[in-house]
Amino acid sequence: MLALGSNKKSLEEFIDELVDWDEATRGEAAKALGETEDEEAIDPLLKALMEDDSEDVRASAARALGKFYGNNRIPKELGLIIEEEISPIVRIAIANSIGNLENISAAKLMIPVLERDDSIWVREAIIDAFGRIGSKEFTSLILKHLKEDPSEEVRVQAAAASMKCSDETILDDVLEVFQKEESDEVKSHIAGIIANLGDIKSVDILTTALENEDLKLTQAAVAEALHNIARKLGYKDENEMLDSL
Repeated sequence: MLALGSNKKSLEEFIDELVDWDEATRGEAAKALGETEDEEAIDPLLKALMEDDSEDVRASAARALGKFYGNNRIPKELGLIIEEEISPIVRIAIANSIGNLENISAAKLMIPVLERDDSIWVREAIIDAFGRIGSKEFTSLILKHLKEDPSEEVRVQAAAASMKCSDETILDDVLEVFQKEESDEVKSHIAGIIANLGDIKSVDILTTALENEDLKLTQAAVAEALHNIARKLGYKDENEMLDSL
């Protein structure tokens, strides 16, 4: 918690600046209020998030609220506000805070936003939040975006999130996506999921991908994945594993 000594502004001064000063000062006040972690700052920050004319100030308020880890009220409030918020910048900040707070119920409130949002960066932020929360409740939704999202950036984020909230039941789906994916970057990230799952049934598909010299990132990721799978299965290295098949 930020100490508010005699040489520091008081909580009341920050709250005053959040309301009555210029945009830059309001944004800094929101940031400072988050750093205090004082629950008296919550209502002023929520008010700023819902009512301030500046999207930068609203985003600062959203990020500040993501620092109140012990307050159970904030995640739900953030989840409700994100549906009504028109600014992608603010929606991203809210999604990041919900991810920080690791609240499953609040994260579920973001699902309609994810499904309709045109902003690549908002979809990335929501999927990242799902990954940080790490609940298997979001696995199917993350996989859907790994398979279908038109944005390469979002598919990369979905691959990263899948590594945090996946289990062996997704292997068949992941292998199918891996074979169909044409982006070298996305495919290389999917190889990381496969390596993490560590199943011998993925070896044939990986070795086939290793032969494609047009996909350099994927080649490197597949080589590492084969090595990791071999070690997980008790082989000395990938060569010993491949020789045993």
